[in-house]
Order: sequence, then structure tokens, then C-alpha cells
Amino acid sequence: MFIKSLSHTFSRSKSSSSLRKHFQKVRGDPFNDKKRSQFYRSRAAFKLLEIDDKFHIFNRHCRNIVDLGFAPGAWSQVAVERLGNNPFTILGVDINHATPYKGCQYIQGDVTKTSTHSKIREFFTDEEGLTQPLDLIMSDMMVNCTGHDHYDHIGNMELCNAGLILAFNQLRAGGNLIMKVWQGSELKLLEARMKLLFAKSYAFKPQSSRSESSELYFVGLGKRDFKYQLLLSDLFGDIDEIGKLRKKLK
Repeated sequence: MFIKSLSHTFSRSKSSSSLRKHFQKVRGDPFNDKKRSQFYRSRAAFKLLEIDDKFHIFNRHCRNIVDLGFAPGAWSQVAVERLGNNPFTILGVDINHATPYKGCQYIQGDVTKTSTHSKIREFFTDEEGLTQPLDLIMSDMMVNCTGHDHYDHIGNMELCNAGLILAFNQLRAGGNLIMKVWQGSELKLLEARMKLLFAKSYAFKPQSSRSESSELYFVGLGKRDFKYQLLLSDLFGDIDEIGKLRKKLK
């Protein structure tokens, strides 16, 4: 099972009025000033810093990390800083060409494609053919916003589902997942999937997220060890089926 490639994402040229609003927003944003003074690649770094402060993601068990939609690399940058001298391997994945942060590696690929998931698995497979499971998947991915909330939400859900598929297949039992989500009609279904796959699941809006933004972050802690009881098709059932399955597996 896999999701279809995004077919509805497109860029939209901004009017002079919207450009003025954008520049006013940037000029009045204290996190942009902090980004420059602290040499982060983007203001998104502060969102991950807040997430880690609250949920303690970057602990000594966090070694094999995939950063989905990593460009320009601020989240990888935070991960490197927080992990310090602990051993780690960070692989950035992005549909666009980009330069990874120092100490990290990168592959170009579309996360909604099975071929990209295969490349990730190959990257974490050693010369003896042993594949190391992932400890953390983090995703700050978002489609090119259209200005239509419904389409932006549906596009984001496709990316989140791709992240869930990667977590189902390659994240170790006990591993963690962080994903940007865009609020909308399918949010409850995604939340149900997170609660099925992880022992603990949280919705969190960092202070560094703009108040008017529809973004939240879902944090899944402790991937469940299902002992082969759960199929990928179960994870992508409807919300009632998922609810029944959660009760059955407890």
C-alpha cells in the first residue's frame, strides 16, 4: 500500500499587496532576528527546539535519524547541536536539491514514492546487509501553499501519511516521530493513526509558530511493538476501524 503522488500542489504568484503583507510579517517577527543572531538556517529551528525542550527527543537512544523535507537544514542543524558528542547518523531527504548541514548526509527524492523509501532503507543498510532501524523520523514538510485551506490540508495529509508509512516500516519499536500537520477535515483521522502506532501521541503548537498559521506538530513517542499483529492496511483503515483495533490490541 502506498499513497499517490501529489497532483494538486502548485505555486501561486503573489500580488503586490500580499507581498507587502509578507514583508511586514517578516520584519515584525522576532524569531527571524533570533535566527540571524544564532546562525540558524531558518526560523523553523526554534520550533524543533521547543519540541525537544518539552518532549526530550534528542536523548542518548537517538542515533539513526531521518529528516524529511529537510531543506534548508535547520532541523538537522538543531539535531546535531542537541546530540552533541553522542554518535548519530542524520539523513536529510528532500524533493529539491539542497546542501545538508555539516555532519549530515542527504538524498534527493519524493517521500511519497516507494523508491525514496527504498533509498532510505539502503542508506541504513551496512556492508553485511543488516539494516539499522530508525530511532527518529522528523518532518517539517509542507506542500506549496495554494491559499485554499482545504487543498493545503489535503496535500499536507498526503505527506504525513508518507511519514507514517516510513515509521511503520522502518522506525524501531520505541522510536519517535515528529510531523508538521495542517489543520483540517482529516486531522482526527491522522490523530487516530498516530495513537494506534505510538504509545503516546501529542498535538503541540510551538510559540515560534505564527499565531495565524494552521500548522501544528504531532509528536508520537514510543512506537508500539505489535509482534506482527498490525498490518499497514490496518493503520490506514477508517477512524471507527482504527478505534476498534486499538481496543483489541490493548
